[in-house]
Amino acid sequence: MQQPFPWQTPSSLTRSVKILWSLVAGLMAIGLISRLAPLFSPTRRLSQFPTEDGYLMLTIACNIALEHGMSTADGTIPTNGTQPLFTLIQAVGFWLVGGDKPAGVVIALVLQVSFSLGAAGLLFLLAASVLRQREQATAMAALTAGLWYASAIVVPHSMNCLETGLYSLLVLLSVYVWYQHEQTLSTTQLHLGFALKLGALLGLTFWSRNDAVFLVAAITGWHTLLGLIFPARQSELPRRLGESLLMGLTSLIVVSPWLVYNQINFGSIVPISGTAQSAMATFGNNAVQLPSKLFEYASIILPVPAALERVFLFLVITSLVVIIYLIALFVSAVRLMQPQERICFYVITTYGAILIIYYGFFFGAAHFLSRYLFPLSPFLAMFTVAILTEWVKSWPVGFLTQRLFPYSRIAILVLILLLNFRLYKLGTEHEHFQVVRWVNENVPKSTWVGAIQTGTLGFFHDRTINLDGKVNLQALIALLKGQIPTYVVEATFDEQGGQIQYLADWSGLAGWIELEPIKSHFEVIVNDETQNLAVLRRKTG
Repeated sequence: MQQPFPWQTPSSLTRSVKILWSLVAGLMAIGLISRLAPLFSPTRRLSQFPTEDGYLMLTIACNIALEHGMSTADGTIPTNGTQPLFTLIQAVGFWLVGGDKPAGVVIALVLQVSFSLGAAGLLFLLAASVLRQREQATAMAALTAGLWYASAIVVPHSMNCLETGLYSLLVLLSVYVWYQHEQTLSTTQLHLGFALKLGALLGLTFWSRNDAVFLVAAITGWHTLLGLIFPARQSELPRRLGESLLMGLTSLIVVSPWLVYNQINFGSIVPISGTAQSAMATFGNNAVQLPSKLFEYASIILPVPAALERVFLFLVITSLVVIIYLIALFVSAVRLMQPQERICFYVITTYGAILIIYYGFFFGAAHFLSRYLFPLSPFLAMFTVAILTEWVKSWPVGFLTQRLFPYSRIAILVLILLLNFRLYKLGTEHEHFQVVRWVNENVPKSTWVGAIQTGTLGFFHDRTINLDGKVNLQALIALLKGQIPTYVVEATFDEQGGQIQYLADWSGLAGWIELEPIKSHFEVIVNDETQNLAVLRRKTG
């Protein structure tokens, strides 16, 4: 029987095992209940987890189910501004319920519960395999999976009706499949079946989110490099290079229908959402938020309030903590990690470094940074638990160490329970529903409404036109030319020449009244900063 923590004496081993597994069971229960709770109050809680972009993906999925294709705005505007795999999966759910929107949302939420459970299971298997030569391997793996699954930081990302939960599951599966192969086979003969299967899995992961290209680069790159940096494996280099090429080529073939669809219909293999967000990016624009996001995922369970992320003193503190953490991580890699641990460490840190650099310095949409870095969260959880376990091993045996673990179990469970209860308590609040309510109460369903942010509004009011270009190619073209005001006034959207009659969004939209030709054709009828709501109406006569 493995000893769960090094200070335990044989006489207390059974009690320690019970304490550990009761902690893990409690964490898994909290994580599962937190995800399922909204489903038992559907009239009030179906909006707890879907985000603005989550509702957009649900809208596109519903339109697919209704045979409108991948589109928005009552099926009139074709789009590729989504991540396709989970959109298609959600479309099957909507098709099963005949396009019923509440039922489709329920199916999407249930699917995400299953994805998160699968990801927690894979994290346990991966951590147990990577750390298998340590005394506490099983305990550390179970604690890692439990803490990650129950984290109030992880729960909303895994349930947001976006690709995030499915993507993290496929990233974990890809790393696990590669790592298991790496540990079990060491020959000079080409493993064709492995290369094709993993390549197909990586292609599927790309279908889930296109930044999986970074994961493909990390896995295929290190699969080859391991034949160079380890003398005992240098004879395997030709085989490894061949497998890497096959993996990369297979992943490209699998994802090629999506890339071809994008190029033919939208003029670029990159979805228009990525083009729109990149167009508004400046170098290093997101870097200031990197410390807080990395701190959250490294701590596993400690969220950083948004109001503190850009406070200078707090930024300095989180930056120092992250730097110390990274130093400890690399010192551990050099001094403490076993060779099989370093192999996984190389792939994960390479993938993570590319994600951090790309989204921190070269991409826009800073408010999505936590979502973009979410695939790193399970790996950082594994590293954190391993580092802390090694640190605790250095403590002297005595009353403090005998008592700390049982009490820390209670403290962890209470903290995570309170943070998840806070998520549920705030679950009736949604930062876009004031716009939805006003439009539903004041605008006929047949009337066209324009908005910058159209994910939530577009799900509840079909005839909604996106104006930030993330899902509307014509709006993107107008945006890049600086002609959005003209597009708002002149564009038509149906056979009867229907035009945008209302503009509705957050209160900042009221400033559009100063733009020509909007100023000549619209008037402000609502400008409520308290509700964060602005509405402009087309003038008549």
